[in-house]
Amino acid sequence: MVLWLLLIALFVGVIIYLISHFRRIIRRREAEILRFKQEERASELKKVQLKENLEKYKRKNKKLQETARKKRKKRSDAGKHRDVDSKNKRSGKPKGAGGGGLKNPDPAEIDYTRHHFLKNCPNCKKSLKGVEPFDDHQHVIRDFEKIKRGLKLIYINHVIHRYRCPHCKKIVSRSLGKLKWARYGLGMIAFVLRERIKRGGSWEGLRSTIEHVIHSKKCIPAVKTFIDWIRKYEDEMEIVYDAFIEAIKKSGFAHVDETGLPMDGSNYWLWVIVAAEVVLYISSPSRGSATIKDIFHDYEGILLSDFWSAYNKLDVEQQKCLQHVVRELRTISLKELGKHDEAEKKLKEDDTLKSREKDEVASIPKGRGRPPKDPEPLTSKKREELERIKEQGKKVSGQARTFIEFFRKAWKKDGNDMSVYTPLKQRASIMEAESRLNALINEIQPEGPANSDIERLIARFEKYAPCLFTYLENPDVLPDNNPAERAIRPFVVQRNVSRNFINPKVMRIYAKHLSLYHTCMRKKVNYEDVIIPLLKGDTGAVLQLLGLKEGKPPPTLPCKE
Repeated sequence: MVLWLLLIALFVGVIIYLISHFRRIIRRREAEILRFKQEERASELKKVQLKENLEKYKRKNKKLQETARKKRKKRSDAGKHRDVDSKNKRSGKPKGAGGGGLKNPDPAEIDYTRHHFLKNCPNCKKSLKGVEPFDDHQHVIRDFEKIKRGLKLIYINHVIHRYRCPHCKKIVSRSLGKLKWARYGLGMIAFVLRERIKRGGSWEGLRSTIEHVIHSKKCIPAVKTFIDWIRKYEDEMEIVYDAFIEAIKKSGFAHVDETGLPMDGSNYWLWVIVAAEVVLYISSPSRGSATIKDIFHDYEGILLSDFWSAYNKLDVEQQKCLQHVVRELRTISLKELGKHDEAEKKLKEDDTLKSREKDEVASIPKGRGRPPKDPEPLTSKKREELERIKEQGKKVSGQARTFIEFFRKAWKKDGNDMSVYTPLKQRASIMEAESRLNALINEIQPEGPANSDIERLIARFEKYAPCLFTYLENPDVLPDNNPAERAIRPFVVQRNVSRNFINPKVMRIYAKHLSLYHTCMRKKVNYEDVIIPLLKGDTGAVLQLLGLKEGKPPPTLPCKE
């Protein structure tokens, strides 16, 4: 009984202790909550005080600004050179004050002076015969002139005479077109475009080139000026570019390729299409077939390309690049031969080590340091692995070489019936070439493809068999896509220099300039003879020079114009 009483007392004591302990915890938490509330209230009061102080500062600062504005001395010559006295017009520099920007040269430095008169009113189209100009406006343009050994900087002063038309009563003058507000002439613009495309350098490097040409920093355009020149002639380039597209649609064949174009953190692509007459570049955010689908819609020629899957979606007859096949087979062969040679070297070293007789330990004086560790002989498992690698490399290389020799017949000049140099009537048919390829594949079937790369290429041959030998029955069609790869290589060099391009719109226009330049190179036409008429807006003359428009080509125009 006593024991039970003790247990009950102990239990009651524990309960009383726990109750008191929890009460202490609750009181502590209530004190913390009260402290947090007080700190929050103090923080809100502080925010209110800071807001009031900020309003006071704004009001005080506004008064100080108004006081300073009243004390500020008003310009005595403000607005004196203006004919109209208006409070709404801001006052500019006083009359006769020097302006900013590019300074006009000294009159003694002017190389040519050209007067621009009018015979007919550009507004009402009526004759101005007998009407004398009442005023003129002078505009100086810096340009390049070809000399015997290079280029020379020249200053051309254009004197534009103004007339008052007696018929429409308006003041008229001859317009310089896109050179109306220009500071640089067409010769310099053509030089910059040619150097940028041909050399593939940066804009800053181009400015340095101009500095070496003219030996002066006064007339070097800024990079933004170069970009503005590309934008400025977009309309003229669009007309020529559309003519290029139409020429491709009518061509008998077209080579196509694409490469990466880093565009301000995004992945763009530069496509190139090389036809018999033109070279076309396209800047696009997509590598899919939609980029060139419209160009090759209802195309009756032959498309030459690599094995990129986007080309398979085009409903055109195709010739796949056999050079890609040979190149890939050669890479596989060299890779496996490297493994074969490495395994053979290790096996020979192991054979030498095992055949070496163990000499007795000679009385050699002990040297300093740890003695070199003798190589250990290979285990039987390791030797079996090396033998397998050696045999595998030999097998893969042999199968790859078999296909290489077969496809390389397309470029041999030994008179074989699969060569592109053999007359068309003496060539094998597409079906005969396919049957020969299938025979090679069937020879491999008993032992099987040597590795996954050979197996993958065999599957490609079976899939694209109708497109591998189109060149055999079509004149002017090559078995490779080298023209497109050569056309895209200069841009790859420029991409390695520039690293990144910023504006997609500028790149789209620049791709059209690339098209014009490389089309000139393909047709062996002087680029400067083409770009000058283009900058003048004479797109018809450009198309005539490139043979894309009937008519007599215009005479060669001087660069300084």
